[in-house]
Amino acid sequence: MITIRSTIAVTSSPKTEFTLQDTGVFLGIVASLVMLSGVAINIISKINKISFTVDGIQEALKMHASNAEKIKDLDKRLDIHLQDYVNYKDANLLSHNGLDERIEHKWQRAENEFNALKTSVKEVQGFLHRTNDFKIRE
Repeated sequence: MITIRSTIAVTSSPKTEFTLQDTGVFLGIVASLVMLSGVAINIISKINKISFTVDGIQEALKMHASNAEKIKDLDKRLDIHLQDYVNYKDANLLSHNGLDERIEHKWQRAENEFNALKTSVKEVQGFLHRTNDFKIRE
């Protein structure tokens, strides 16, 4: 038996060499990626600032809502105190007017009593003057 050997011609794979143009393209791509990442970082930092600002606004709104509730509570308390003052003033005014009326009534009664006593004294003086030699001194 005769064996025949066959040889296949194989060419070696070409070696990849980077040319100046390839390097320029590669550097352009890297520079573009760096710029895009810088823009992305800038956008993300602005979004974070906006997020922190929104969080701060939410906290401020919560604080103002709490203050509004406190003001509402104080307003209710003030209304209660004002109503107490008005009631106290009205009670004192009624009491004062009642006292004025009582004093006026008592004074009229006293004047009537004084007039009655004055009349009685005049009658007694007249009687004593007629019956005795009683002299009236004034």
